[in-house]
Amino acid sequence: MRTIHLLAALPLTGLFAGQAFAQACNKPLTLTNEIQMESSDGGPSSIPVKINGTDQKLTLATAGTTTQLSEDAAKAMNLEISRGDVTLTDERGNVSRNQVTIADFSMGRLHGTNVKWPISPGNGKGGLFSLNYMRLYDVDVDFGSDKLRLFSQDHCPGAVLYWKAPGAVGTVPITIDNGRVTVPVMLNGKAITGVIDTAAPNSTVYEAVAERVLGVTLGGDKAPADQPSKSPPGKTYSWTVDNLAIGTLSLANIAIGVRPDINANQGKDPAQTMRARASAIQAELAHPEVRLGMDVLRKLHLYMAFGESKLYVTGTTAALPANAAKAP
Repeated sequence: MRTIHLLAALPLTGLFAGQAFAQACNKPLTLTNEIQMESSDGGPSSIPVKINGTDQKLTLATAGTTTQLSEDAAKAMNLEISRGDVTLTDERGNVSRNQVTIADFSMGRLHGTNVKWPISPGNGKGGLFSLNYMRLYDVDVDFGSDKLRLFSQDHCPGAVLYWKAPGAVGTVPITIDNGRVTVPVMLNGKAITGVIDTAAPNSTVYEAVAERVLGVTLGGDKAPADQPSKSPPGKTYSWTVDNLAIGTLSLANIAIGVRPDINANQGKDPAQTMRARASAIQAELAHPEVRLGMDVLRKLHLYMAFGESKLYVTGTTAALPANAAKAP
């Protein structure tokens, strides 16, 4: 007589359900650091830190390759500046190869000794807290309350929404592109790469991208010209976006500044200027993107799950009761 094994006779759906139950994840979020940041007039948020025992402030910079100090800040703290191993270049072409060694650094519960930081290129104040530290954790920022929280990456995938979301939850993949956090976004229904730039006061897009990729009519009702200025040179526009979407989260009537193309006005003669403009436009159109600065980010609560390479985003919880955004 043929023997039927009980396990083999089980329906496949029941068997797989049993496996899923047996392997259920039970790793909760673990908070490792919590810091109250500071900001002024809705601009970038600064993080209070201690450098060699002195109180300093670093700007939260999700579009910065590495944590760094300005030369002025280093000199004010009497730090010895030497030639380093890292070369930094800013958008204006300024280059720095210098560094400092910090004997003692602390940021909330984070502490380090004899850390080497590069010096920022160009002029600037203070310093930047950037991705070389952030990517060791999951980074949670509620810009409504200016609260920065760092979580361990060892938790159940997707189980990060500990706060009461005041609406839709957007979930999109994160890509680290040239030391910047980038995510897919939609502007008026058109897909484009969004650069999450917490050190930028305003959201901007280059002129060629606005016209040729996003179909913006510069000088029209939705994108009138700004008042002329010398810095940066060239005409700028204020574009009102009907809808900006990050995953399923949508924001209406968002202001995006349209700025001149990279290097479009540089050059000693008309021919050189024309070549520079053509090269700039080609580079911009090859990788079209919009920079999302603090004028947009102030409306949001971001959870950057670097361990999953995902961004979870909701509206800010500023209007909710204080205990609604309490971390685990």
